[in-house]
Amino acid sequence: MKRHRVKLRPKARSARREKAGRAAVLIGAAGLAAVLAAARPFERLRWPAVGWGPLERVLKVDLVTVDGVPPEVAADLAASASEGAAPAWGPFEPDRRAKALLEQYAWLEQVSVGRSWSARSVRFLAVPRGAAAVVPVKAGTSYLAEDGLLFVAPPSVVAAAGLPRVELGAFPAGGDLKDLASLVRAAAAEGALPSKPVAYAYDARERGWALTLEDGTKVSWGPLGWTEEKLGRLREVLADASGRLAKGFTADLRYFEDGRILVRP
Repeated sequence: MKRHRVKLRPKARSARREKAGRAAVLIGAAGLAAVLAAARPFERLRWPAVGWGPLERVLKVDLVTVDGVPPEVAADLAASASEGAAPAWGPFEPDRRAKALLEQYAWLEQVSVGRSWSARSVRFLAVPRGAAAVVPVKAGTSYLAEDGLLFVAPPSVVAAAGLPRVELGAFPAGGDLKDLASLVRAAAAEGALPSKPVAYAYDARERGWALTLEDGTKVSWGPLGWTEEKLGRLREVLADASGRLAKGFTADLRYFEDGRILVRP
């Protein structure tokens, strides 16, 4: 059987080429967008200090303020955010400087930014980290954040009153404190322990922790872990011993994984 080659009309061939060209452009644009999204070049973009021309009046920033922290601290943060800035701030400059504040001040948990084009001002809203405990160190005072980070902060931005004290002792420098922060949070809950914890101390020999409660009770907690299980079982043991224990007893949870909790006067 003889085969006949079918040729498209010029108009149909042109339509097919146009369609293929559009598809190629879309695929290329999608690929470029994916690369830019991954690289995020705009976060690192520094707009030139000069050369804005007619836009310079629109982009000019006359006032930088910081809210969310005490006035004396806000003034320092505003000065840091403004340092080295040209009068005209590019569209991405406020976000870049908010990120720089987070990198410079470890006690900041979040910094958001707003800009008033009419007032020519930039306003940063700073949120300090929440502290779970006070940690005395050689250089002064640090704080244990709720996520386990150890940080230094101006006293005026931390609500330290009533926080327990953590004595690190011979705890390995740079060691992970996330589990300790979890214990501090859990133990502070209403009814978690017979009374409020006031101190945590690291015992290097046991490689574990000891707690002192407000009523004088001592708790040898041992290694971190099993936090909720230990607290729940301890409540059961103390409920069984209700009326037979005076305040200021000792509870030993170091052998919890062997199924034992020891309680003695």
